[in-house]
Amino acid sequence: RRLVVAFQPHRYTRTRDLFEDFVRVLSEVDVLLLGEVYAAGEAPIAGADGRTLCRAIRARGRVDPVFVEPLEELPAVLEGVLEDGDVLLTLGAGDIGALAARLPARIGRGGAMGMGSGA
Repeated sequence: RRLVVAFQPHRYTRTRDLFEDFVRVLSEVDVLLLGEVYAAGEAPIAGADGRTLCRAIRARGRVDPVFVEPLEELPAVLEGVLEDGDVLLTLGAGDIGALAARLPARIGRGGAMGMGSGA
């Protein structure tokens, strides 16, 4: 089984402070879809954004992350990524929560988007 992770970092300060931990842990998944940081009222911090995190993970050479912008495109991107048997994990405290709540209606029993009965 492949582990497919869709991650939206929460806050620029947290992304900055945990940057290397994020790179290390997220480099271990099979497929990574990464969104821009959910600011939660914070101003952007140079080097602590989603694109920089994506590049750092790619540089490790273990996974080739897909940067999803705008994040509302996540369901469409997943349609081209998910395969039967995949495990999808959504992580984040921002916009991704609302998107994740709508995904089951689009994911069938077999795990792939639009496949199976949808029950």
